Amino acid sequence: MKGLFTKILAVGIIASGALVANGQENVTESNENRLGTPVPVVPGELEGLTKEFLTKKHGKLAVEEWYDYLNAVSQNGEGFTYFINSSIYPDSLPVQMFRDDNDNPTTGHVSTFAVGQVFDPKSELFDVVQDNYRLSRFNAYTIDSMAFFYKYNNPNPGTTDTIVVNVYNNNDVVGLTYTNNNTGQQWRSASMRYNPNTNAGYSPTNTIKIPISESTPNFFDQSLQSFFQSSISFATGLSETNRDGLTSFTVSFVPGMTHSFGDTISNDSAYQGSATKLSSFQPLIIRQGTVQNPAFLADTSMSHGVFVWDFVRYTERTTEYFYPGNLVTTPARQHVYGLFKLASPNVSVDDLTANGYGLGNAYPNPASANATVNIPFTLGNSETVTVEMFDLVGKKVAEASDVFVAGENTITLSTNNLNAGVYMYTIHAGGYTATKKFSVK
Repeated sequence: MKGLFTKILAVGIIASGALVANGQENVTESNENRLGTPVPVVPGELEGLTKEFLTKKHGKLAVEEWYDYLNAVSQNGEGFTYFINSSIYPDSLPVQMFRDDNDNPTTGHVSTFAVGQVFDPKSELFDVVQDNYRLSRFNAYTIDSMAFFYKYNNPNPGTTDTIVVNVYNNNDVVGLTYTNNNTGQQWRSASMRYNPNTNAGYSPTNTIKIPISESTPNFFDQSLQSFFQSSISFATGLSETNRDGLTSFTVSFVPGMTHSFGDTISNDSAYQGSATKLSSFQPLIIRQGTVQNPAFLADTSMSHGVFVWDFVRYTERTTEYFYPGNLVTTPARQHVYGLFKLASPNVSVDDLTANGYGLGNAYPNPASANATVNIPFTLGNSETVTVEMFDLVGKKVAEASDVFVAGENTITLSTNNLNAGVYMYTIHAGGYTATKKFSVK
């Protein structure tokens, strides 16, 4: 489970309010410190830490590569704050032991119960990463693998804990609309329904259970780099994501030993307490912006972390939705540092009109004489399409016409009897016309 990627953003099910369990009343947690200790990250630092883990493989008309939303945002100059000392657990019974902003010992009941991320490859920020292809809203795709990053400490040799990953696709990802109470402005987002009885989402598309028992190196190191020691990557088993669909995952932690109210989780080697020591599965929480430099990017895509932010009574939650974490209001722009490996069969048509029409690059280019050449194009509506081929003096040398559905399509023209040289091809589809060129060898 180690060594492929290294970051996770924990914004899981995060709680506030009076906590009640087994007659233990009047235990109150601070809303401000429930994410752990904040530490600023300078712009660009994420790029250096993640670059070695990203592999790319893409061709003329297809793409298959790992995508990293937060790295893309970082490369665009955004700073971050990451949070340490925030373990996830099935409920709020355990007490976490760590150090506060002033390096003093402190405690607090667990308030993060699951973490997640929604992926939208059509975010306008993905194209700031060199060699990445940004998909249009007309591109279907498949996310076949995901990854996230963590630190883990198991003080009880012989016990095995379990990481439960639920993945969601298309209609299993719920569209939500939130209203800013101050301005009345609405924000579009996405999430998954949350089942408080199972500490997981309702009806995931697939579920992956991953046993974990080996503690990660440098667990008590509080640097950002320490989160890049261990990672979990997994195949999603998902089918194609629709052109208007989204993909997401959530992570929850199932401890291998029973726990009671007041048992402790130690996140600091200098402050371990005397009660039962439970395993700590500690995701990395990252929030766009810092105290000195608030978040400035206006990306409103639905690539964001998800969590529940609500009143908690240890084992109960009143809400049944993960809360989206990139709203422009508090708690805006908090992300699970998740990565996803995307494959799409056709990303060559990247110059689209507002109505979704576009002409792609012919392939192969150069084409062979007495063979064929493929012309990719995208339609906003079902249309009769005509593609004509001309030589440089304007003589028509080939033509094809047919009815095509909306979305990505390809038409094939013959290069029989064509001499070596440069040729033009023109598409006519409804009111859309465009011309490009290719060569024959």
